[in-house]
Amino acid sequence: MELHVRIRCTGLIIQDNSVLLVEYENNGIHYNLPGGGLEPGETVLEGVRREVFEETTAEVEVGPLAMTYEFAPHKQSGDYEANLPHSLHLIFECTLKNGSVPKLPPNPDPNQVAVRWIPVEELDRVLLIPNINRQIKEYIWRRNNMELIEDYRLERLKL
Repeated sequence: MELHVRIRCTGLIIQDNSVLLVEYENNGIHYNLPGGGLEPGETVLEGVRREVFEETTAEVEVGPLAMTYEFAPHKQSGDYEANLPHSLHLIFECTLKNGSVPKLPPNPDPNQVAVRWIPVEELDRVLLIPNINRQIKEYIWRRNNMELIEDYRLERLKL
Protein backbone atom coordinates (compact mmCIF):
# COMPACT_ATOMS: atom_id res chain seq x y z
CA MET A 1 0.00 0.00 0.00
CA GLU A 2 1.42 3.37 -1.02
CA LEU A 3 0.87 6.31 1.31
CA HIS A 4 -0.64 9.40 -0.23
CA VAL A 5 1.05 11.86 2.18
CA ARG A 6 4.82 11.90 2.67
CA ILE A 7 6.10 12.70 6.17
CA ARG A 8 9.11 15.03 6.21
CA CYS A 9 11.20 15.33 9.40
CA THR A 10 12.91 18.69 9.81
CA GLY A 11 15.22 20.37 12.31
CA LEU A 12 15.02 24.04 13.29
CA ILE A 13 18.39 24.83 14.86
CA ILE A 14 18.71 28.28 16.43
CA GLN A 15 22.00 29.46 17.90
CA ASP A 16 23.32 32.95 18.64
CA ASN A 17 20.22 34.50 17.02
CA SER A 18 20.90 32.64 13.75
CA VAL A 19 19.14 29.73 12.01
CA LEU A 20 21.03 26.82 10.44
CA LEU A 21 20.04 26.42 6.79
CA VAL A 22 21.14 24.18 3.94
CA GLU A 23 22.05 26.10 0.78
CA TYR A 24 21.18 24.75 -2.66
CA GLU A 25 22.07 26.01 -6.12
CA ASN A 26 19.42 24.99 -8.61
CA ASN A 27 18.22 27.76 -10.93
CA GLY A 28 19.63 30.21 -8.38
CA ILE A 29 20.41 30.00 -4.67
CA HIS A 30 17.74 28.88 -2.22
CA TYR A 31 17.72 27.50 1.32
CA ASN A 32 15.94 24.75 3.24
CA LEU A 33 15.84 23.74 6.86
CA PRO A 34 17.76 20.45 7.19
CA GLY A 35 15.34 17.57 6.82
CA GLY A 36 13.84 14.95 4.58
CA GLY A 37 11.55 12.00 4.28
CA LEU A 38 10.84 9.60 7.11
CA GLU A 39 12.16 6.12 6.34
CA PRO A 40 10.26 2.89 7.04
CA GLY A 41 10.81 1.61 10.57
CA GLU A 42 12.06 4.84 12.12
CA THR A 43 10.26 7.18 14.48
CA VAL A 44 9.81 10.84 13.61
CA LEU A 45 12.48 11.84 16.16
CA GLU A 46 14.93 9.30 14.75
CA GLY A 47 14.18 10.70 11.30
CA VAL A 48 14.97 14.27 12.43
CA ARG A 49 18.33 13.21 13.92
CA ARG A 50 19.25 11.21 10.81
CA GLU A 51 18.21 13.88 8.32
CA VAL A 52 19.98 16.71 10.15
CA PHE A 53 23.15 14.59 10.34
CA GLU A 54 22.95 13.57 6.66
CA GLU A 55 22.63 17.17 5.47
CA THR A 56 24.86 19.00 7.99
CA THR A 57 27.04 16.32 9.74
CA ALA A 58 25.70 17.82 12.99
CA GLU A 59 24.46 15.68 15.85
CA VAL A 60 21.43 17.17 17.58
CA GLU A 61 19.14 16.77 20.53
CA VAL A 62 15.59 16.91 19.21
CA GLY A 63 13.38 19.20 21.24
CA PRO A 64 9.74 20.20 20.97
CA LEU A 65 7.64 20.29 17.84
CA ALA A 66 7.93 23.91 16.72
CA MET A 67 5.49 23.93 13.80
CA THR A 68 3.94 21.88 11.05
CA TYR A 69 3.71 22.68 7.37
CA GLU A 70 1.49 20.98 4.83
CA PHE A 71 2.45 21.02 1.16
CA ALA A 72 -0.59 20.13 -0.95
CA PRO A 73 0.40 20.69 -4.60
CA HIS A 74 -3.08 19.73 -5.81
CA LYS A 75 -4.40 22.83 -3.99
CA GLN A 76 -1.87 25.22 -5.58
CA SER A 77 -2.58 27.53 -8.48
CA GLY A 78 0.05 26.04 -10.77
CA ASP A 79 3.05 27.33 -8.82
CA TYR A 80 4.46 23.80 -8.41
CA GLU A 81 5.07 20.77 -10.58
CA ALA A 82 2.04 18.49 -10.62
CA ASN A 83 4.13 15.40 -9.81
CA LEU A 84 5.40 16.65 -6.43
CA PRO A 85 4.04 14.59 -3.53
CA HIS A 86 1.57 15.82 -0.95
CA SER A 87 3.67 16.14 2.23
CA LEU A 88 3.48 17.03 5.89
CA HIS A 89 6.59 18.65 7.38
CA LEU A 90 7.10 18.20 11.11
CA ILE A 91 9.55 20.90 12.20
CA PHE A 92 11.28 20.28 15.53
CA GLU A 93 13.44 22.71 17.47
CA CYS A 94 16.85 21.08 17.86
CA THR A 95 20.05 21.94 19.70
CA LEU A 96 23.54 20.93 18.69
CA LYS A 97 25.22 18.32 20.85
CA ASN A 98 28.41 19.51 22.55
CA GLY A 99 31.28 19.64 20.09
CA SER A 100 29.08 19.12 17.03
CA VAL A 101 29.89 21.59 14.26
CA PRO A 102 27.63 21.75 11.19
CA LYS A 103 29.34 21.57 7.81
CA LEU A 104 28.80 20.34 4.27
CA PRO A 105 28.80 16.51 4.30
CA PRO A 106 31.36 14.56 2.23
CA ASN A 107 28.61 13.35 -0.15
CA PRO A 108 25.98 16.10 -0.15
CA ASP A 109 22.57 15.92 -1.79
CA PRO A 110 22.52 16.96 -5.45
CA ASN A 111 22.73 20.75 -5.75
CA GLN A 112 23.60 21.16 -2.03
CA VAL A 113 26.50 23.62 -1.88
CA ALA A 114 26.76 24.79 1.74
CA VAL A 115 25.49 24.76 5.29
CA ARG A 116 25.09 28.30 6.65
CA TRP A 117 24.07 30.15 9.78
CA ILE A 118 21.68 32.92 8.68
CA PRO A 119 21.01 35.66 11.25
CA VAL A 120 17.32 35.93 12.12
CA GLU A 121 17.25 39.58 11.02
CA GLU A 122 18.47 38.48 7.54
CA LEU A 123 15.93 35.67 7.02
CA ASP A 124 13.78 37.91 4.80
CA ARG A 125 16.75 38.44 2.46
CA VAL A 126 17.12 34.75 1.53
CA LEU A 127 14.88 32.51 -0.52
CA LEU A 128 13.76 29.91 2.02
CA ILE A 129 11.67 27.03 0.70
CA PRO A 130 9.03 26.63 2.00
CA ASN A 131 8.50 30.36 2.55
CA ILE A 132 8.20 30.13 6.34
CA ASN A 133 10.57 32.99 7.21
CA ARG A 134 7.85 34.90 9.11
CA GLN A 135 6.69 31.80 10.98
CA ILE A 136 10.26 30.99 12.07
CA LYS A 137 10.75 34.52 13.39
CA GLU A 138 7.42 34.38 15.23
CA TYR A 139 8.38 31.02 16.73
CA ILE A 140 11.71 32.40 17.93
CA TRP A 141 9.97 35.39 19.55
CA ARG A 142 7.18 33.40 21.22
CA ARG A 143 8.47 29.81 21.53
CA ASN A 144 4.91 28.45 21.25
CA ASN A 145 5.85 24.83 20.77
CA MET A 146 3.67 21.76 20.67
CA GLU A 147 4.12 18.44 22.38
CA LEU A 148 4.71 15.33 20.30
CA ILE A 149 2.93 12.44 21.97
CA GLU A 150 4.54 9.11 21.12
CA ASP A 151 2.09 6.27 21.66
CA TYR A 152 4.73 3.73 22.64
CA ARG A 153 5.72 5.95 25.59
CA LEU A 154 2.19 6.19 26.99
CA GLU A 155 1.04 4.11 29.92
CA ARG A 156 -0.83 1.08 28.60
CA LEU A 157 -4.57 1.01 29.02
CA LYS A 158 -5.95 -1.57 31.40
CA LEU A 159 -9.10 -2.94 29.85
